[in-house]
Amino acid sequence: MQVQVTFYGVLQEVVGARRLALELPEGASVGTLAETLTARYPALAERLPTVAFAVGDALANPQQPLQSGDQVALLPPVSGG
Repeated sequence: MQVQVTFYGVLQEVVGARRLALELPEGASVGTLAETLTARYPALAERLPTVAFAVGDALANPQQPLQSGDQVALLPPVSGG
């Protein structure tokens, strides 16, 4: 199945792209997506523990299953004041 992934903030610099289309195995979860991204982009490994994943318009936990065509956003923590 294919999902669309959008990276925000510093994450797009790490990956070198704002959006990617990724192929994942059927039955994949948000956690599977995180593992796939870490394998492809090792520099993400240190950042992903603090990243929020949103599927569609809702925040998602690692166990949430993904469907083909899902839009997933990776949101880094926001700082400043």
